[in-house]
Amino acid sequence: MLIIAPEDVRPGMKLAAAVPHPDNPEQHLLKGGYILEAAVIGRLREMRIDQVYVEYPALDDLDRHLVPNLSPARRAIYFQIRDAVTTTQRVTRAALPYAQYCNTTRQLITTLMDQGQHPIFLDQMARRGEDAVGHAAAVAHLSLMLGLTLEQYLIDQRKRLPPHKARDVVNLGVAAMLHDIGKCALPDDLHAYSEVDPPAHTGLLDQWRAHAQIGYEMVREHVEPTAAAAILHHHRHFDGGEFACGTGSESDDHKAATPCKSKPPITNARVPIHVFARIIHAANLYDRLATSLPNRRRSNLEVLHRIRGQHDGWLDPIILRALESIAPPFPPGTKLSLTDGSDAVVIRLDPADPYFPVVRRLAGTELRFQGEPIDLREHGSPRIRQIGPVQIASFMPRRTLTCA
Repeated sequence: MLIIAPEDVRPGMKLAAAVPHPDNPEQHLLKGGYILEAAVIGRLREMRIDQVYVEYPALDDLDRHLVPNLSPARRAIYFQIRDAVTTTQRVTRAALPYAQYCNTTRQLITTLMDQGQHPIFLDQMARRGEDAVGHAAAVAHLSLMLGLTLEQYLIDQRKRLPPHKARDVVNLGVAAMLHDIGKCALPDDLHAYSEVDPPAHTGLLDQWRAHAQIGYEMVREHVEPTAAAAILHHHRHFDGGEFACGTGSESDDHKAATPCKSKPPITNARVPIHVFARIIHAANLYDRLATSLPNRRRSNLEVLHRIRGQHDGWLDPIILRALESIAPPFPPGTKLSLTDGSDAVVIRLDPADPYFPVVRRLAGTELRFQGEPIDLREHGSPRIRQIGPVQIASFMPRRTLTCA
């Protein structure tokens, strides 16, 4: 599997995965296995498709990262969220099928674990459409990946529970699926706003912010207290700033969260936030930043750069580091240009240092490897110059620039 922009696609290449329609999450433009033709490639470019996944025998081991996105469990989560949104729009206090959500979440967890030790979140594949349902499904998917990767951190953060219960992420997945369910009770003109693009008017902002508590009230009698607490607090910032709400803490594993009593945000106060809420916040912020532009999707590199800059302090640093490894700035299979003038493809990365992957050079304009793998962490190795037309120097974190 090779991840390339339509500009680099050539006739005769075979799709490793379907190309989803950018506006319709239930429709595929092309199916996996389709052999691309010049006219079709031109159409993909006209539609501003960000990237496609093509078969590349030398990178067959990367295909395991496609499996969760194509699994029946992943599709089932999308349709369950869609049904929940439809139901709650009709009936404010609908009885949600909690047992079904748990079962589907467990199925996706099993599929995710098949990815092996270092899973990768393929963002474009995981996001089915630009609507609220596509957003919730992507947040659930990424939250579960973060939870599975942070198993020991969950155990450390939930010391009141035995380890086998502390690392169980089923309720995390359920909460992530339903994290924005409270928006169903808001006026239609408030649905499009998000944490990265909130209403400017104070009155509308207060009304929009209430969706977290509204969602909590909707689900708290139907889901486990841990899931309800995560829904209530999924916009709480780790540094205690903007959007702080409620007084729930890690003790909420055994009791319901306390909803917020006042609207003013808590500023610079380190009020404990349940680890599930922190994980959902990271996944929510990632997806919002990735999809907030009207004409294109931001790359992982850009999203991580914005989180460190414009949203500094919002996320738990340990969860942010996990996010960098799961949604890495240079995912395996990515074609890029090096400072020595050559083109290369990322073949693997160290989750502890994802900004310096291992690459292999390509032979000219042909998608054929030449030479041995190059570990960009090693002294004297070239650096990544750009991905497509994007120069990457300004997007690199300071810690990598000092180490390079």
